[in-house]
Amino acid sequence: MNNSLNKIFIVIVMACYLPVFFLGLFDLDEGAFAATSLQMVKQNQYLVPYIGEELRLEKPIFTYWVQAVSMSLFGANEFALRFPSVIASFLWGFCFADFVKRYSNNSSRSEIFLNLLTIPGVFIISFAATADALLNLFITLLMISLFDYSEKKEDKFLIWAGIFVALGFLTKGLTIIAIGGMVALLYFIYQRRLRVFFSIVFSWKAWLAFFLVVSPWLVLIIQNLGPGELNYLFFDQTFGRFTNTFEKHDGPFFYYLFLLPIILLPYFWDAVKGFLNLKIRNIRFESFIFIWFVFVLVFFSFSSTKLPHYIIYGSTPLAYLIYKNHLSHKNTKVNLLAVSFHATIWLMILSLPFYLSYLASVQTNFEVSTIVLNEFKNDLSLIIFIFLLVAFFIFSYFLSFRLMFLKRISAIALLAVLTTKILPFINDATQEDIRKVAFDAREISQKISMFKVNKPSFSFYADKISYRDLKETDIIFTRIDKLAFLDEKYEIISEHGNYLLLKIEQ
Repeated sequence: MNNSLNKIFIVIVMACYLPVFFLGLFDLDEGAFAATSLQMVKQNQYLVPYIGEELRLEKPIFTYWVQAVSMSLFGANEFALRFPSVIASFLWGFCFADFVKRYSNNSSRSEIFLNLLTIPGVFIISFAATADALLNLFITLLMISLFDYSEKKEDKFLIWAGIFVALGFLTKGLTIIAIGGMVALLYFIYQRRLRVFFSIVFSWKAWLAFFLVVSPWLVLIIQNLGPGELNYLFFDQTFGRFTNTFEKHDGPFFYYLFLLPIILLPYFWDAVKGFLNLKIRNIRFESFIFIWFVFVLVFFSFSSTKLPHYIIYGSTPLAYLIYKNHLSHKNTKVNLLAVSFHATIWLMILSLPFYLSYLASVQTNFEVSTIVLNEFKNDLSLIIFIFLLVAFFIFSYFLSFRLMFLKRISAIALLAVLTTKILPFINDATQEDIRKVAFDAREISQKISMFKVNKPSFSFYADKISYRDLKETDIIFTRIDKLAFLDEKYEIISEHGNYLLLKIEQ
């Protein structure tokens, strides 16, 4: 596609991010990051992450810092929390697109940028108010620096590699070292250039850059935490997830092979065909891309803990694989197979509200509002939009549109539906009642504890420090199915849907 059309698409994609700035937070991760960052600001304590009186050592400090800075600038709201992730995702897409442009002849920055940011899985992780967009940016910048050094042997790339490893370490611990180190090792073994690998590993300039960035916080945190807590923060949260299942997030070794089609959705076959057409024996850049993707896929496939976003650490190369297939079909017209494939995707999306409504009718789930589910099922605007889109696919065949244009329209339309319909629906169904109770709780000056629920977004919206012990206070936030476990007499202060604010009677 021409550059003018790509620029229009880029503007549309960026516009798709606007609604998520004002979308409510999702528990558990977004709520925990928000509550922890807000507590830092309220207590003016930026060294050790706490949620309530408990240490929150699942992640190091960097994400909390950037969210705290953002809240200081924009206030304690969803925009401030998501702003760092969105900026990181745009930089992530631009840096990878520029990297491809430098090492792949006649490639298009705008095409690569669009490919990456319109992958559904990447889009969802890109605005989440968590550590993942930042970590993916630093992993991508590290990979670029490593490959640049392997090609040009300039020390400045080693220094930058040390800086990016440090920032990734401060964001999510040793994950960036495990991924970057192993991808580099496998690449240089494949290239029979192990000497270059050891020159990176033993570069004093890279290590100096790393320690200059991490030492100030690392020295202070070592002084404030015990050996067990430090081990949990830096080792259990990285390598412990590989050997042990955390929070019941397990799955078979082929888990990510089933997940990839969902993460890629409209681009799945492009990624498969692009992967099969890589020339890893003849083109060093493509062998590096291949190893980056395959290592992450294999590594996390055999990890005991499996979360959907883990595969995103290796999904950046997929933007190039998609482009490689698009390039070989740039003049291909829409065919019946493509129309059937994309129409099927959208008809499956159309069936989603009805399927969820059916599940709610046969199985009680206090996490979800059945009222919102029924409203979503009867949303005529979504039904009309999808049927119009399917009609467009059919007409594009008879009008001999280019296949690339159809794919791009399908991918961007999916982002638009995610950001304006599906994600708001999920948020309303799972979080709106929590948010309403939290706003009522703002009027209460006393401490409030959560009872048998872990919804840290409540603390953020209530503008209170999160507590989870009944001894702290006689006012509690809970859910109706948890009342059976409450022995004390109580008075209901606020009730919205399945969630309540109670005052325990002395």
